[in-house]
Amino acid sequence: MKKHKHDGTNEQSGLLAGEITSSKIEVIASIVLTLGYSLSTLADILALQEEEELAQENTSRAQDQNLQFRQMCKQLQNVNNRLDSIERKLNRY
Repeated sequence: MKKHKHDGTNEQSGLLAGEITSSKIEVIASIVLTLGYSLSTLADILALQEEEELAQENTSRAQDQNLQFRQMCKQLQNVNNRLDSIERKLNRY
């Protein structure tokens, strides 16, 4: 009986080995390649999104700086006007 069971496992392993065919290997290889291509494409998309976010942040910073410079310019103009006013008053006396 032990021989019979042993022969059965050999037959089963033979069947399992026979199930792996070149066409199945080609399908598996195709799946692996497709998965690799998909991951590569996903990495490219994520990199482009990161670049776009950085560009938007830089644009936002530039706009904020521009606004700050305008505010500083207005403040300097106000100070300059006050100084002119003080100078005129001093010249009167």
